[in-house]
Amino acid sequence: MRALLQQAASRLHAIEDRLTVRTQIAAAVAAMSIVLVGTLAAGAALISYRHTATLIESSVAGIASSTSGRLDRFMATRQQEMKLFTELEPMQRLWQGDPNKLRSALEALQRNFEFTWIGFADLNGDVVASTGGLLQGKSVTARPWFKQGLEKVVVGDVHEAILLSSLLTQRANNEPYRFVDIALPVRDASGKVIGVLGGHLDWSWASSLIKDVEANDGNTDTRLSILSKSGMVLVGPQKETIRYDGDELAGILKAGDGTFREKVDGQQMLTAFHVGNGFRDYQGLNWIVTASQPASVALKAAISSAQMILAIGAVIALIALSLAVLVSRRIAGPIIALTQEADRIGRAHGPTMLARQSGSVEVVQLSRALRSLLRRIGHAEERTKEAELRASENAMQLQEDMLKLRELADTDFMTGLMNRRSFLAVADDAVAFSRRYKRNMATLMIDIDHFKKINDSHGHAAGDDAIKHVADVISQSIRTTDKAARFGGEEFVVLLREIDQEAAVLLADRIRTSIESAVVRHGEAVIPLTVSIGLALFDEGDRDVQDVIERADQGLYVAKKTGRNRTFLMPATEDRAARAA
Repeated sequence: MRALLQQAASRLHAIEDRLTVRTQIAAAVAAMSIVLVGTLAAGAALISYRHTATLIESSVAGIASSTSGRLDRFMATRQQEMKLFTELEPMQRLWQGDPNKLRSALEALQRNFEFTWIGFADLNGDVVASTGGLLQGKSVTARPWFKQGLEKVVVGDVHEAILLSSLLTQRANNEPYRFVDIALPVRDASGKVIGVLGGHLDWSWASSLIKDVEANDGNTDTRLSILSKSGMVLVGPQKETIRYDGDELAGILKAGDGTFREKVDGQQMLTAFHVGNGFRDYQGLNWIVTASQPASVALKAAISSAQMILAIGAVIALIALSLAVLVSRRIAGPIIALTQEADRIGRAHGPTMLARQSGSVEVVQLSRALRSLLRRIGHAEERTKEAELRASENAMQLQEDMLKLRELADTDFMTGLMNRRSFLAVADDAVAFSRRYKRNMATLMIDIDHFKKINDSHGHAAGDDAIKHVADVISQSIRTTDKAARFGGEEFVVLLREIDQEAAVLLADRIRTSIESAVVRHGEAVIPLTVSIGLALFDEGDRDVQDVIERADQGLYVAKKTGRNRTFLMPATEDRAARAA
């Protein structure tokens, strides 16, 4: 192998010896131009293709994400409507009153919102009143929505309601009715569960949503589908079939969103997916929304841009070939002249001729160029050292900026308090510490009374001033070892470490009275401001910090229901009894 390399090198040198300088320069410039232009054109085409493809993938992913968000917001709105309906004060007299009046109220709710059926069942599971009288007097004790609705707000996945479907009018296309259930416990004025309010949403609204999005896809032939968390198609092509399963489904659920390419009916498709994760109080059902476009349509712009760049590169390469000849003549001219001068000097007699030639303009310029090059090299070394020093300073500045960004990520932007994520991390550590070392700990849930009235009367800017004022009072009232956070809206949570019940109650009342006695102004208006506070102490029976916070939230609910502007301590025994029930 070594002998072959040496032989090839010898032949290359022999060829070089037969070529003029002009020819070598022209060949070198032409080859370099073609390589550089070709490389740049291919690289630019690749970058353009990937960039355009990324934009298209982002667009498809945006369609899937926005559609998933609309699904979750729709469900969250329906869930909130049901919850608010159960809490209406006029309804407290109807739950156990005249069934006919209750039925009228339920039908009014149905007319105003998008429920196919709404019914109230007592603790025995008998439907006391329902819209249209459907299932009225029937037992629903075996229905999952009733069983789970006795304990909490529950949203059931898409299913066929066989019993209810038999009572409804048959559809024109003979498709079965499919519903999404929403159920929640109904409580009397004392907070005791007296029954379950259940509602059935007709799943056809999801199909209408998909058709609306597909109709406004900008002629991209986007195909949308909604899948259950088990991979079954609920809306879209091949409905009621399993589209993804096994590791592929697990990967989609784990990733939450993304894009990939797949072959559907022999056609290559670009598919984006988004797994719904709920909205506000609605926890979500992990519905998977997919948006698919034919790859030939989706990536047409990316391929076209890449082809255009390659064509431009080919034209530039041809121009470079022409310029290479001109450049070679320009570069070879001084070298040929220098060669001729050197040949003349070499034929002269005596050293004076050589000395005189050494002072020629070309040689002097070359010497000056070399000395200038050395000077630039030295200057470049100094600039390199300066650049290294600046890089070190920039690295330190970057570290400081990262610390500031981390602080911003853990802080509520309006109040400067901790946000929910950072607070829960600290609270988990505090619970673990209290459990391990048998130390006391308490949690306060603080909510501004009549906050919506403040916004409606004085504007949202006044509401923001009220939130900031409450945050300032809380920050000034607690110790440095305590932690306070804004959980969203007008709700705050405070973690009190190393504190007993008496001190916690005193601190909560001090915060409440400080807020009540303060004068909050917005412009020329004086805003009356009070808060309700729920208090809970850590108990060995608590599973984690969520139990303590939930108990404090229950105390806040009681404080709200019993007059507001007060503090209520929620005992741990009642909370455990509620969980056991």
